[in-house]
Amino acid sequence: MAMTLDLVTAQTWSAEVGRAGIDVRVRSGEVWITRQRDQEDHVLHAGEALKSDWRGKLVLYALTPAEVEVAPLPATVH
Repeated sequence: MAMTLDLVTAQTWSAEVGRAGIDVRVRSGEVWITRQRDQEDHVLHAGEALKSDWRGKLVLYALTPAEVEVAPLPATVH
């Protein structure tokens, strides 16, 4: 189930990402994304997305006012 976040500049949002992963889509604005134990950070602009199956804490930081949609990735059958 997708959730829409309306973030103001410098506002953060975080989640613990489990096995399925997370899909982050920036509808407007610009956000910085960092993931626990990951040395690479990401900056996403309006229209960009990040699909991540990286387990652990994920933090979004709004560099500008931003509308972001987050949703779990579909579970895969093993």
